Amino acid sequence: MTKHLRNTKLAAICSAIVLSFGLSACGVEGLDDGPLITESGYAIDILSLDGETDLGIEPAPQLEPAEQTTIEFWVQADWTNAPEFDPVIVSSPGEDGVSYLVAIDRDRDGIIVGGGDTVDTAPFDFTDGKMHHVALIDYGGSTTLLIDDQNIAELPLGFSPMESEGLFFGSFNGGEERFTGKIGGFRQWNVAVPANIVRQFRLKDVTNHDDPHPDLDHLAVISDFGNDRVVYVTK
Repeated sequence: MTKHLRNTKLAAICSAIVLSFGLSACGVEGLDDGPLITESGYAIDILSLDGETDLGIEPAPQLEPAEQTTIEFWVQADWTNAPEFDPVIVSSPGEDGVSYLVAIDRDRDGIIVGGGDTVDTAPFDFTDGKMHHVALIDYGGSTTLLIDDQNIAELPLGFSPMESEGLFFGSFNGGEERFTGKIGGFRQWNVAVPANIVRQFRLKDVTNHDDPHPDLDHLAVISDFGNDRVVYVTK
């Protein structure tokens, strides 16, 4: 069952804004329901999926990728027996295809990225049961894949700007093939955030005015999975 939920839109943002969410999270190993608190004290919001449900966000213009876009999130793949499909972490479908899609290979040994008409893969071991930070930096035709601070691949694809048909966590477009595991801390930026900045802030609250993110004005979407939603942030 897909849950389609109403979203909160913030009318304005400045570099000093602090957003306060009711956050739920999981342990660092990704195997329990205790809080995932980073060393900086940031509580990462977590969406737990059992393979039976996903989370669908209603269409909105803020979901559409910009000419250059960055998405980042945490993920843990929690299945042992390989399904007959590659479970989708997040997808942003449009009327003419998909803006972007990220999935984990059914054998948990790679990550699959799609943008427009192009799909590519990169190897990575997701069998350790841990949460991993994934970032995709789209430069408008080529995309850098970072996982846990490491540059994993340079992919010959870009996200495809198109009218949004929603944002789905744990499935492609609300289909029956669903993800089992945990997804957390989703952020979408309307800019190609430099890799060193992604690394610097992956364990931090990007809205903390005491340690401001240099691209905060370009933050478009941030998850609030503790309340089963995303928050739109517009200037």
